[in-house]
Amino acid sequence: MTDYAVCYSPRGRPAIAVDKGSIILHTFAAEDIVEVGTFEGIEIKARRQKAVMQKSQLWSWMVGDGKCRRLRSESSSVVLKRLQALEPAITKICQISGTPGLSLGVLYNDESLYKHNYGYRDVEAKLQTASDTVYHIGSMTKAFTAAAISILVENKQIRWDEPINHIVPGGISFRNSELNNMTIVDILSHRMGLERSNQTWHGNDNIPLLTKEQIIPHMEYLKVVRPFRDAFQYSNWGYALAGELIQHLAHASWGNFVQKRLLDPLGMNRSGSVKESQGNSFAKGYAALDDRSFYPLAPVQVRDGVIMDSSQGLVSTIDDMLKWSQALLTSINNEGMSDGASGAASPVKNIAQLIASHTPLAKPFDQSAYGMGWVRTQLPAPLGATGCNPGFVEKMPVVGHGSDQIVLYHQGSLAGYTSSIFLLPSTKSAIVVLTNSISLNDCADWIGQLALEALLGTTHPNDYVQYTQESSINQIAKFPLMQKTLEEAKIKGTSPKPLEACVGDYCNEVNDFKIRILTRPSSGSLELQFQGLDSQTWELHHYHNDTFIWLMSRDEAVKRARFPYSPEKLFKLEFIASLEGKMTSVLWAHDADAPPEQLGKVDHSVDSNEAFQKGVNPTIIA
Repeated sequence: MTDYAVCYSPRGRPAIAVDKGSIILHTFAAEDIVEVGTFEGIEIKARRQKAVMQKSQLWSWMVGDGKCRRLRSESSSVVLKRLQALEPAITKICQISGTPGLSLGVLYNDESLYKHNYGYRDVEAKLQTASDTVYHIGSMTKAFTAAAISILVENKQIRWDEPINHIVPGGISFRNSELNNMTIVDILSHRMGLERSNQTWHGNDNIPLLTKEQIIPHMEYLKVVRPFRDAFQYSNWGYALAGELIQHLAHASWGNFVQKRLLDPLGMNRSGSVKESQGNSFAKGYAALDDRSFYPLAPVQVRDGVIMDSSQGLVSTIDDMLKWSQALLTSINNEGMSDGASGAASPVKNIAQLIASHTPLAKPFDQSAYGMGWVRTQLPAPLGATGCNPGFVEKMPVVGHGSDQIVLYHQGSLAGYTSSIFLLPSTKSAIVVLTNSISLNDCADWIGQLALEALLGTTHPNDYVQYTQESSINQIAKFPLMQKTLEEAKIKGTSPKPLEACVGDYCNEVNDFKIRILTRPSSGSLELQFQGLDSQTWELHHYHNDTFIWLMSRDEAVKRARFPYSPEKLFKLEFIASLEGKMTSVLWAHDADAPPEQLGKVDHSVDSNEAFQKGVNPTIIA
């Protein structure tokens, strides 16, 4: 046995190559064991391994440059020892980041090689994690939704290039008419260009602030902040819309369709989105406080039938996610052997489209592109583009020096959970990490990258304990730094108009989101309530002129299941008055990529609650 690589020509014809360069020794089609003959006097017998990738919509060579490169073939025992040697570092990373429980699983050469469980799924009861512990997987759900759409494409119920307007009952009409030509590929590859608008649907204590019925009307009014089809702009709303399309075309809820067409056929018996509870093995969600203690959070409510279910509504286990990884890798393998035709036995269809490079990412991830539910990168390169770590380190580490393999990956996060998955198609290998904390960084990402470099056998791996330390320190420092920044920009010696003038409801254009302003009986100061709900209350403090802030400490934020990643402008409300001195609107910069939104004050002579519930435009004070 010697080192070898299997590559594919643009027509998908497989060929085995030995040594560096592009020397083709033999082509084959079906044999699992290939006896090639001799090369420079060396007898070569190789188990078939396939590196199937796609570039510019054409099957290409493994590296995409018409050449084969040598893949190092290592025994499982050697790789296993490297993974086992990581356990002290995994413990340190979890402790530094404030992660109570973690489960890690690794496939190598299509076999389950390594599983490791750390800490507690329930801190108070001291119940330990296991490979069958159920976690929320957050945005790793997106790959399942894309695969579900791919089934509908396979069934000819939808085309990749078909405008969404042809499918949505009653159509959809965006602010920018160009977006009315949007296709399923556009929404699944994050190239719509719409603002993220996460603050309008995700509330304190994991309470959803909008319903599934409001997805399309809300999307229609979202601002365009990036050129359509010309830039990557991550959006949960695109996947929310994909879930609505699945429900319409399949005549079943998104969760039921994914369960019956993907999870059940793959034997993922502890995964799903249709159940409120997953029994005694469920991992409770926590927030890491600044002192690295754990604070239990209210349960996540995103599941089948709730807004963003198809974007981040699945739960799973390490055991089940390794089955998912095997199915994906097998589908990649089989599809390359049949000139792009999907394997009939696999529930994963059209894998080439799902992992293709549809939308290039920007620096520092400019070696990467987003497919549909996957980021695709050629090593060596920085990873972690869909997690929070890039915002808390000076520079992301370059992963995989000495390797030129393709990696498919994604992160996931919900208030109380982070997760990551990495696939290496060329060696049919995968890494899955699941955790139960909003930690002081993206712990699942750091540990996933740590395991990836061990799997690759990187000679000089990155120091992920040090990166964990740096990102944790920077996240803890973020809220005091925002307070300092606001204080330095404050105009001293100003006073607001009478507080009573600010009291009232302020609604957006489509009247599906409002901020209610009240006075606190105990102090007489102002407070806000998102959607007018008691559970969404924050105290307002005068900043300058008619601007108020609701900035809190990081601990206060995460205790109420708020992600601690937003810029300071989120926490400012600027009240706008007419020439007569009446407050008419409030400006709120709720989206990092968009200008502040103006919410109009409702005329209290109209029953604003009734108008709001009916979704009609109330009378706005001019």
